[in-house]
Amino acid sequence: MKTTNNIVSQVRSGSAIYLFGLGLLLSIVLLSLPSCGLETFDIVPDPSGYDSLMVKTTNGKFDKLIVDSVYAADIVIGVTSSNDTIRFVKGADERTYYFITPASLPVGSHSIRVNALSTFLTLKVDTITTLGSLTFDAVVSNYIRDEVTPNVNYFSSGTPTIASQLKKIRDTTLQIFNTLTDNQKKTVAITLLANKNFLKEFNTALRDLRSIPVDSVGPSAVCTGSNLKTYYPCLFDNLQTAYTTLETQGRLLVFYGRALGGAFFYINSGGEYRLNLSSNPSLVSGLLQFANLLPKGMIVGDIANKANNLNWIVEANFSNIPDTLKFTNIITDTIPVGLIYRNVRSTDTESALIGSYVTRFNAFRSWWNGSPLSFLPAVPALSPKSEDLPLNAPEVTATFTLGSSNVTRGATSPSVLEKGFRVRFRIDALTTQASTLKLSIVHEGFTIEKTIPITVRP
Repeated sequence: MKTTNNIVSQVRSGSAIYLFGLGLLLSIVLLSLPSCGLETFDIVPDPSGYDSLMVKTTNGKFDKLIVDSVYAADIVIGVTSSNDTIRFVKGADERTYYFITPASLPVGSHSIRVNALSTFLTLKVDTITTLGSLTFDAVVSNYIRDEVTPNVNYFSSGTPTIASQLKKIRDTTLQIFNTLTDNQKKTVAITLLANKNFLKEFNTALRDLRSIPVDSVGPSAVCTGSNLKTYYPCLFDNLQTAYTTLETQGRLLVFYGRALGGAFFYINSGGEYRLNLSSNPSLVSGLLQFANLLPKGMIVGDIANKANNLNWIVEANFSNIPDTLKFTNIITDTIPVGLIYRNVRSTDTESALIGSYVTRFNAFRSWWNGSPLSFLPAVPALSPKSEDLPLNAPEVTATFTLGSSNVTRGATSPSVLEKGFRVRFRIDALTTQASTLKLSIVHEGFTIEKTIPITVRP
């Protein structure tokens, strides 16, 4: 049985959040296509120079092999003594090869000759992943219920179109699973159980991230700051962790998919993407992992969109103040100062508060832009936003102080305006006096100060 689902219209008209998650999925699965130059297993007569390596694993588990030398082979086929085929897929560091241990492999040590890697590999299976008291149908339905559906439902109310597409992927994958033979279903179920911790770090990062309110300062057990400056950097630290683990998981899913040997999307004669769901049990195992990661990745994108567009950084504009302020004795004057809330910007890489987040965010976008689907906006670019904050707002503390006693402050009412300070200075001397003026603005944990040279003439 083969089922297809046309998603091209959603790709062209969906929101940026949807494209982020869908784009991640598409990037992963396209990169999962078999590599050119695939090397097949072949017995050689004299393997005396082979390395002997051992990996402790369990049946059905996604695992890795670290070889002693760098080999040209990108994908290698190994065969066990029981004629189970294993695909070894080269990772990013050239000496790591990922593979999935056959679900049918029993307890014991299993020898595999991998000629292309000049390696004798022993897979040592100490424990076996079993279904326990569950049926294979129950394992998969529980996985869908606990891991996939709650995250699909995140989008149900605000973005029903996105939720509908996610449900379609979830439900169609489950329908395909139901067409498999009992042995194939068992293989899928064991693979799920063996890799139950596959998304562990990302799941933890996402759980922490979702517990942090975006539109208000707390309450949050993860971020305990009581003002904008102490609360929101913590939120962005957690977003940074989520993006880091998401990218790591995305890269691992590339190798996971390639180890399975499945291709989930194809391009038809019209150049349109089609979701290719077949009854291959390996493909279903991968689809269930993708159906799990997809809505979770989209949730990270949704939270990031909200946080990235939130104005919370307090910033003052002193650009209209000359290098030296010049005043006249007992004459009232105005010092122009603008105050704003602004959002995170791509130029904030040197910021002590959010520089590491912006660097990670930009790196994530760069990784995406290098993917085969770079024309899709996986993560919307940071777009500058701001809103005016009156300097004389009740919650803002704005003051100024003189740096020497030869110039004193005269009375002004009010001394703080919406867009600056109203000042009057006195001198007793008959000649122009020099001093300094320190402007200080305190709001929501931010303290902004600027010291300016001034002169006051008689």
